[in-house]
Amino acid sequence: MTHLRGTKYQDLMLLKDEEVNTSDSVIINLFSHDIHSIYQAALENKTNIIQEPTIQPWNAKELTIEDPDGYIFTITESVDSNKDFDTVIDNVKGQL
Repeated sequence: MTHLRGTKYQDLMLLKDEEVNTSDSVIINLFSHDIHSIYQAALENKTNIIQEPTIQPWNAKELTIEDPDGYIFTITESVDSNKDFDTVIDNVKGQL
């Protein structure tokens, strides 16, 4: 994996895989301040929910959905906006 970072929350993660198809070749990650509303709209519209809102070790609550064309979207919301990047990374390293 290669992790390219511009500014805060401008991340591009490149992963190498032997086989690639539409459903796993592009995952679009979007930041939100109200993941609950997006989740509720997804439920109401019978969207394919891959992962319900889940708190991750990297200080994010994430919701992953699939659009009708098979593209994957991960919606991310900060859990604690007061944590700095180094603290988050140290927490992730401790859990992996």
